[in-house]
Amino acid sequence: MKNVFFTFALLLGVLLSCKKSEPEPAPFSILSFTPVQGVAGTVVTISGEGFSADPTKNVVTFGTGVATVTTASATQLVVGVPATAQSGKITVTTDGRTATSATDFTFIDGPVVTSFTPEQGEEGDQITLTGLNFTNSTAVKFNGVAATGITRTSTTTLKVIVPDGSTTGKITLEDAGKSGTSPTDFTVIVPLSAKATVTKLAGIPAFATAGADGVRMAYATNLLYITGPGQKTVYRMDLTTLGVAPFQTTADSPVGIAGSGPSSDLYVGDTGAGYYYTYRFGNFTKSSSADSKAQSFSLKPGGATGKYSYVCANFNNELIGIVNSTAGGNTASSFSTTLVNGQLKGTPDQANAQLGTNAKSVFVFCNQALWKLQPDNTLKLIAGAAGQKGYVDGAGSAARFQDGGYARGNTIAVDESDNVYVNDYGSGCVRKVDASGNVTTVVGNKKLFGLAGATKSGKGNRMAFRFDQFDIAIAPDGTLYVIANNDVSSQTLRFAVYKVVFDK
Repeated sequence: MKNVFFTFALLLGVLLSCKKSEPEPAPFSILSFTPVQGVAGTVVTISGEGFSADPTKNVVTFGTGVATVTTASATQLVVGVPATAQSGKITVTTDGRTATSATDFTFIDGPVVTSFTPEQGEEGDQITLTGLNFTNSTAVKFNGVAATGITRTSTTTLKVIVPDGSTTGKITLEDAGKSGTSPTDFTVIVPLSAKATVTKLAGIPAFATAGADGVRMAYATNLLYITGPGQKTVYRMDLTTLGVAPFQTTADSPVGIAGSGPSSDLYVGDTGAGYYYTYRFGNFTKSSSADSKAQSFSLKPGGATGKYSYVCANFNNELIGIVNSTAGGNTASSFSTTLVNGQLKGTPDQANAQLGTNAKSVFVFCNQALWKLQPDNTLKLIAGAAGQKGYVDGAGSAARFQDGGYARGNTIAVDESDNVYVNDYGSGCVRKVDASGNVTTVVGNKKLFGLAGATKSGKGNRMAFRFDQFDIAIAPDGTLYVIANNDVSSQTLRFAVYKVVFDK
C-alpha cells in the first residue's frame, strides 16, 4: 500500500513539473503628465508604460471628456485637452486595461490672469495682461473700477487702459460669464498733476505771422488783457462771460503787457523801437519817446524792486527797470530806463528771458534755468542748470527744463508765496518751483506731448499743452490761466486761453 501511494505522488510530481508556466502580464500604468493644468486645446504629454503605438487604440479621458490622441508610443501619449474636460484624474484605457494617474489635472474653464506689465502705472496708461483663456474678454476691472480700451491680441494676451478713478488692488477679467483675478496687486500711481483740472475758456482771435514774437497776457480783476502775435491790437477777455474782444489798437506791434493793481491799469510795450502805452482812468496813450533798451519781450510790474514802476526783459536778455511818469495822472508822457542786470546777456538765444513778479520778488527764466533777482541786482540760480535741456523733476540744480529757444523762452508766473509756475515749452507741462527750489510737474503729461488732440480739457495728467507763442498768469486765489495752441485747426483761432484749477 505504501508503494502505491509513493508511486502516485511521484507520478503527480512529474505531471506538475511538465505543465507550462504562464507569462506575467506586461506593466501598464501612468507615471506622470505635463502640464498639470490647462484650458481646452492644451497639449498634454502623458508618460507611462504599456500604451499602444496605435493612437486609435488608446482612450484618454479627463473626467468624462474624451481627448484626442495625436501621437503614441509604448511609453508616451500626446493628447489635446477636450472642451468637455473636468478637473480630476486622467485615465488611459488600452486593450481592455485602464490606468489612472496618481495626481489630478486642473482644467481651467474661464480666464486666468497670470501676470501683467508694467506692475504700476497712472490713469490712462496701457498695460498688458498675460494669462490663459482670453477668448471674449468682455470686461476688465482695476480693484473694481471698469476699464475701457480693451484690446485682445491673442487668447493669452490682452492690452487695457488703466481707468480713471482706479486704485491699487487686484485686476479681474470677465470672459464668457466667468472671471479670473490677478495673483498680485496692480499699483496705481496718482501724480500731482491729477489734482489739476484744465478747462478751455475761449479761442483768441489772433494768428501768427512772419516775425511774430509771442502772445502775452496780464491778469486784472476778473479780466485778462492779451497781446496777439502780428496784431496791432490788445484784446480783453471777460472771465465771467468768457467774451474776447479788441480792447485797444496800437501803432506798433505790442508784445510785453503788465497789469498794475485792481484798477486795471495797463502798461504795454512794443518790440520795435521801444515805445510804451499806458491805459489809466480810461485813457490809452502812447509815450512821447522810445528807448531801444526797453524792447519789452517780457514785461511785469516792478513794485517788487522798490525802485521801478515796471521791469522788462529785452531782446538781449537784459533786465531793464522802467520808471513811468504821467502828465495829469492820465496819460503816458515819458519814461526813464535803467539797466538792472546784464548777467544773461549773450546767452545763446535772444529774447529768451521771461519775467515773473509778485509784490516782493522778481524771477526770470532763461537758458533752461530759473533765477531770482537779489537785492544787489545779481541773479541767483534757483532751479535747473544753464544750457542743460531736459525734463527732470527734482531739487534745485538737479532739475532740468526744456524751453523754446529764440523768442520763445519759458514764460512764468509767481504767487504770493514765491512759488513759480513755468510753462515748459518742450514738455507741454506746467512745472512748479517752490520757494526752496523743488521742481514738480503740476499740469500735463509729457508722454502725451506732441500727440494730436493732447491739448484738451480734463484732468491735468491726461493732457499736454502745445506751446507755441504762449504765456501764463496767476489769480490771487491760485487759479492759473494759460495761453497755448488751440485744439482746433482754425488759423484765425490758433491760440486759446485755458483755466487750471487745483484740488485743495
